[in-house]
Amino acid sequence: MVSLATRYLGLNLRNPLIVGASSLTMTAKGVRACAAAGAGAVVLKSLFEEQVRLDTAALDQSLEAEESWHSEVFALMEANVSMRYGTREYLQVVRDCKAATDIPVIASVNCVSTEWWEDFAGEVTAAGADALELNIAIMPRTLVTTGAEIEDRYAEIVKVARKTVRIPIAVKLGPYFTSIPQVVVRLREAGADGFVLFNRFYRPTVDIETLTLTAADPYSTSDELAPSVRWICMLAERVSADFAAATGVHTPEDVIRVVLAGSNAVQVVSALYLQGVKHLRVLREGVEEWMESHGYSTLDEFRGLMCQARHPDNEMFSRCQYIKGLVGME
Repeated sequence: MVSLATRYLGLNLRNPLIVGASSLTMTAKGVRACAAAGAGAVVLKSLFEEQVRLDTAALDQSLEAEESWHSEVFALMEANVSMRYGTREYLQVVRDCKAATDIPVIASVNCVSTEWWEDFAGEVTAAGADALELNIAIMPRTLVTTGAEIEDRYAEIVKVARKTVRIPIAVKLGPYFTSIPQVVVRLREAGADGFVLFNRFYRPTVDIETLTLTAADPYSTSDELAPSVRWICMLAERVSADFAAATGVHTPEDVIRVVLAGSNAVQVVSALYLQGVKHLRVLREGVEEWMESHGYSTLDEFRGLMCQARHPDNEMFSRCQYIKGLVGME
């Protein structure tokens, strides 16, 4: 018998398959279905910061002052009025999910600032969340915003959250930093216990017939997993933190690759939208079969075998390898 048990953020998971934040995990019923299908843990659908700090009176004034807004923007802002109790509802979802299943339940917050943490932090902990995932997505909005300014905001959010939250904290990052290793080290020092690599941002494109912005394919493919493999390989066993791979986990082979890279867990979403939550069983059984055929009984026996910390002279991630691929260096 092989064991897929793993530890992530100090939590004991029966396997490394985490259902990521999505509509699949927005209700106790959905979380129960994920657990029944074999998930090792779930990340609840993200609560947006605007739902936490919404001031209805101020919003009403804003709506009155901005009568010239585009109708779609106005409709969105009006819809947010009905979300004034989003925090209360979200905390109840946490409680319901904890009561519905025995697997770890990780709360998720999509945030861009630090001001509102003191109240919410205590509430999400009291509601029973086993850990908190900070889904931080700060984009430069001007021509003068610097990368250092954005990284400072990330660090400050993590620092403030760490001061007010006692449960483990994971930070879900996008892949577009100049130096991902330095950002990870800095956020680890600020208090992050783990990292999810990487967030798959919405990808707008242009409809050339209607001349409008529209959403590109919302689902990832296995081809998109390479950045996660690369950076987890480089960071595992060199940074004292846990890692979960995200974006592109569709097959048992994908799970095996990121564990070999050094990942503690994986987050799966697109594959479950496309195949149904029953696909978790396919992933689990595929990993078990590979382990049996290669003589491994636990994940720890092959976790990180391919990470850079164990192969410091490997040129796989260097520019030299890029040149070899292009010009065929001997």
